Amino acid sequence: PTARALGLSRQDVALSLLSAGGGIPVGSFFEGVRRMNILLEATAPDGTPIDDLETVQVFSTLPSFDGLLSDEALMALRTGQLDRARLVEALMATTPLRSVSRGVRVEWEDPLVVRYDGQRRQRVQCSPAPGMETERARQSIAAQIEAIPLPDGYRLSWQGERDANQSAMKYLFGTFPLAIVLMIAILIMLFGDYRRPVVIFSTIPLVVVGVVATMLLTGKTFNFVAIVGALGLMGMVVKNGIVLMDEIDAQLRTGRPAAEALVASAQSRLRPVAMASLTTILGMIPLLPDALFGSLAVTIMGGLLFGTLITLVFIPVVYAMLFGVKIK
Repeated sequence: PTARALGLSRQDVALSLLSAGGGIPVGSFFEGVRRMNILLEATAPDGTPIDDLETVQVFSTLPSFDGLLSDEALMALRTGQLDRARLVEALMATTPLRSVSRGVRVEWEDPLVVRYDGQRRQRVQCSPAPGMETERARQSIAAQIEAIPLPDGYRLSWQGERDANQSAMKYLFGTFPLAIVLMIAILIMLFGDYRRPVVIFSTIPLVVVGVVATMLLTGKTFNFVAIVGALGLMGMVVKNGIVLMDEIDAQLRTGRPAAEALVASAQSRLRPVAMASLTTILGMIPLLPDALFGSLAVTIMGGLLFGTLITLVFIPVVYAMLFGVKIK
């Protein structure tokens, strides 16, 4: 009631407290390219910050003319008993906060209530040290975090990159069988035979040897980006197999014996297949120190290096077995 009688609103009280606290923004300026705010702040008479909120002077944003339009005030203005300075002082008068409030008390509260799926949550996050992979950093603290006892009704879940990886892998492997079927169908239509696609696809499981070896040597983690690299590696190995298989068929069409055609094809395709693989491997070197894409680079480099040897050695052997080629 006292504040209402003085013509003070809630906004006036809030603005007055802001002026005594952080300051009221009244403008801005640029320090180079950085924008700085100009704040108007109320202080104690000696220039020190106001510590006691009850002493904050509350002012009205719109001066109140109540009491200044009475007959006595107008008569005082006419007779000169009320000069201009006193009039301005009356219009700009302030009132201590203790006079317009029932008291000041400080309470702690959350300024923002964060929810996930409609439930309140508390998020704790951090970034791995430079050079440390995210998944490896998570695994180093996972046991201690998951061992924290939780009250009834509380639960713990991992978000961030781990949650994104799991969601992406679900959609990735959902369409993976269809991709394999399409690749086999295309190879069958290309060669007109089912045995040649079998020879090419038989090399894919052996690429895992190169991937595992390079992962162990470099200490990288086989995470989501590594899986993406492995899927891309499958396409590269199939491409190399198609190149070699096409050369074998070309050698056989010239009338050469099958055994000689297998050896000649591996020799003639050695340089183009090896050079193509080498350029890809060298292109992955800048990604090795990266915390996110380092595992992808290692997967492609190791799998492609070992896959090239498999293509040139294993495919002729499997071809000879399936097609009954006698090697003297």
